Amino acid sequence: MRRAKKIGIVCVGILMVVFMFLSYSNLFGGETKRDITKISVIGIKRKNSQVEDFKRGIEEAANAKRVDVEYLEIEEDYDTIKEYIDREIKNGSQALIVFSEKEEQILSYLQSEKKKIPLILVNPGGTEEKAIRVWFDVQDMAECLAEKIHQKRQEEEPVVYLTDEKEMSERMWTIFQETFQKQGIAIEKKKMTLPNLAKYRDQKQQAVFICSSPKITEETADYLKSKNQVIYGIGYSDEVLQGIREGKVEGVMAYSMYSFGIYAVKSAVYSIEGKKVDHLTKTKCEWITQDNIKEKYDFLFPIY
Repeated sequence: MRRAKKIGIVCVGILMVVFMFLSYSNLFGGETKRDITKISVIGIKRKNSQVEDFKRGIEEAANAKRVDVEYLEIEEDYDTIKEYIDREIKNGSQALIVFSEKEEQILSYLQSEKKKIPLILVNPGGTEEKAIRVWFDVQDMAECLAEKIHQKRQEEEPVVYLTDEKEMSERMWTIFQETFQKQGIAIEKKKMTLPNLAKYRDQKQQAVFICSSPKITEETADYLKSKNQVIYGIGYSDEVLQGIREGKVEGVMAYSMYSFGIYAVKSAVYSIEGKKVDHLTKTKCEWITQDNIKEKYDFLFPIY
């Protein structure tokens, strides 16, 4: 009986020591229990390196913050986003990250239904007060490209902004147009179609092209195949980087979708925790050319 009592006392003592050790670790080690469990992400359904970089940034930042992420890729004509949002909120989502052309639809739905959930948008514009945004500094990019083009082009060469007419491209066009006009550079906007490019290729009319997306840069460089044309890009892909190496693309203003994923998760976590979050987080852009592409690998392919 005495032996059993001694064993019991020893066990209680061991448990107390363990409890005190754990309390000490939490107090002085800075570890606290997180209430955050889940963030939901609406992403564009496209297969390219930038989208994959964005997903990698989301996943790695979520792992570092010990947050669960539900990632959904949607078609551009997807019209049942509200069903997804309702389901995610019901299933415990505490913040929503959106990288989609459907942002206005999502904003409108959340406001009309008075749904209180932190919303982080990954895009270049809109009303900053409506939501938290993560993007690059479009004004800084436009000024940099205007300077590069001013140094490179001949006076008579037209400058053409090629667009897919999607909302993000059109928002950037407004800033580019104003910036280039202030620099005294005439710039025109054309939709990226082969007939629009054909006159420059067939008539050998020299021009400077600004491609508003990596896909447009790829298609323009592949179609023109002419040293007479100067092609600048916004954003990059594996194919665009190869075009730079081969001299088909003069240079690109590269932004890191990986960084967007990192900042979007951080903004979501801070919002949930009630910490101060900037309405617009701007990431830096880098000028990538044939001469410096190797030096910029850490920016192009970062590690968290």
